[in-house]
Amino acid sequence: RSRINADRLGLAPWRAAWARVDGDSLADRLSEPAAAAGDTSIGSNNWAVSGAHTADGAALLASDPHLGIRVPNTWYRAQLAWEDASGAHTLTGVTLPGSAALVQGSNGDVAWGFTNSYGDWGDIVRLDVDPSDPSRYRTPDGWRRFESFDEVFRTPGEPDLHQTVRWTIWGPVLPSGTGPDARGRARAYRWVAHEARQLAGAVLGPESARTIDEAIAAAHGLGTPGQNMLVAGRDGRIGWTLYGAIPRRTGFDGQRPASWADGARGWTGWLDESEYPRIVDPPDGRLWTANARVVDGPMLEQLGDGGYDIGVRAQIIRDRLRARDRFTPADMLAIQLDTSATFLERWRRLVLDTLTPAAVGAAPDRGAFRDLVERSWTGQASLDSVGYRLTRAFRDAVAERVLPFVVSECTEADPTFAYATLRRREGPLWALASQQPRHLLDPAYASWNALLVDAVDGAIARVRQEDTPGQPGGPADLSAHSWGTLNRPAFRHPLSAAVPFLARWLDMPVHALAGDSFTPRVHNGTAGASIRMVVSPGRESEGIAHMPTGQSGHPLSPFYGNSHQAWVEGTATPFLPGPVRHTLVLEP
Repeated sequence: RSRINADRLGLAPWRAAWARVDGDSLADRLSEPAAAAGDTSIGSNNWAVSGAHTADGAALLASDPHLGIRVPNTWYRAQLAWEDASGAHTLTGVTLPGSAALVQGSNGDVAWGFTNSYGDWGDIVRLDVDPSDPSRYRTPDGWRRFESFDEVFRTPGEPDLHQTVRWTIWGPVLPSGTGPDARGRARAYRWVAHEARQLAGAVLGPESARTIDEAIAAAHGLGTPGQNMLVAGRDGRIGWTLYGAIPRRTGFDGQRPASWADGARGWTGWLDESEYPRIVDPPDGRLWTANARVVDGPMLEQLGDGGYDIGVRAQIIRDRLRARDRFTPADMLAIQLDTSATFLERWRRLVLDTLTPAAVGAAPDRGAFRDLVERSWTGQASLDSVGYRLTRAFRDAVAERVLPFVVSECTEADPTFAYATLRRREGPLWALASQQPRHLLDPAYASWNALLVDAVDGAIARVRQEDTPGQPGGPADLSAHSWGTLNRPAFRHPLSAAVPFLARWLDMPVHALAGDSFTPRVHNGTAGASIRMVVSPGRESEGIAHMPTGQSGHPLSPFYGNSHQAWVEGTATPFLPGPVRHTLVLEP
């Protein structure tokens, strides 16, 4: 497939090589915001309501990008204030250390936030290598030699590690293990962030915009993988568009790798500003995104499919926004903290239908499983819900018994193929489990019912093993296995993993956390909301922001973990900074 994630392929260390267009190392550093915001295993939420739905007539924006949470945190909260000939300026929000840009926040007139769009922003190019000279590959202008760069990774006290990176006119050659296809053909990767000239403009964005129209115009054409950008204005207006550069594909749709050697296929520039999708001032005054597909028809053909989310989070957010007519910052935070178990409702019904008296028989564990799924279900991914935990384990066990057989030809052709990484596997998985086509049943099972009952037994074993890893089995009483018992992530500093005795000083305290992958309040392992922000431009004093860990990266600082508890508890804390505690003056 042509959709590919650079970090998953182990290409992250190559960013320096990718930025060799014009030799601009700034482009390498500026690719980090897009990489962080586009973590493909997690996602993000944002939404906005117009001034017609607030008490004071100003629009209101909520944004919570989901990332793998680490210590120190990804973001650095900042307020930038200065004066120039046009007057006073104040920006408040979050930055990425090393970048001069405010990634999301408010400038007093416009507030903005992002989610990963999951459009298709890269293509795999099949290379026609000269059989008589493997140092050459065919291009529309004839044979051309690969460029080679010796990337050196230095570690104190260790020998230098050298990695040869080959480069084509379209981008880097994919490395061994992930690059050649099943027939051994070399491939390169074409990615929007390879365009250093466009990428260098990505620091501008909406920071200086005074209207949502200016913010939208500023977002188009920048050399980053496309993000859903929501903007909210002080004047009550709201809008959505895609932030970044959108390639103009010619001769192909981007769904499969292809050779670009004859010039019939490839990228022929970029979409013009006028061609970008956008929604401005929607009639009902509500906009939302959560990594699901947001366009259809010809525009979907332009954007491609980079692995859209199944849309459960977007559906819950939509329903919450439509359930009331007036919103405050506290109402927006409540949606960010929503743990509705919509995703697993039908799987719960399947458990109850599967575990008939005959299926339970003389197996007391199955009877206890059914009783807990039926009676302890809270409708939420809540800490005390045993029913949620067991239903989730059942769905995972069904997937393990159904999908490997269905995709067996894929794994035979490519041993690295992993069905678990397919973001939208829920659709075919549910169709198989509910429609039960005989020809797609693994012959290891006599019937689909036998498979589902076996999945219940597997779920029972799974939850016991998860709670007592390395031991033969966990507590026999299934009621001891709540969601909060499992979902207790450890947010760790990189050094504590290497030097465990430092953990008490470097790591955050371990807490049980409500929420899961398909609830607006995302918590699954160390993945979660890397910051929660709610703000109305011009009314920043009423805004809310909190983030895991703390502001400082120094373990002895009082700000090292100062915001973590409020984030864990979902407590509203101010968007604006508090009183000045310390001042650092930089002089030439």
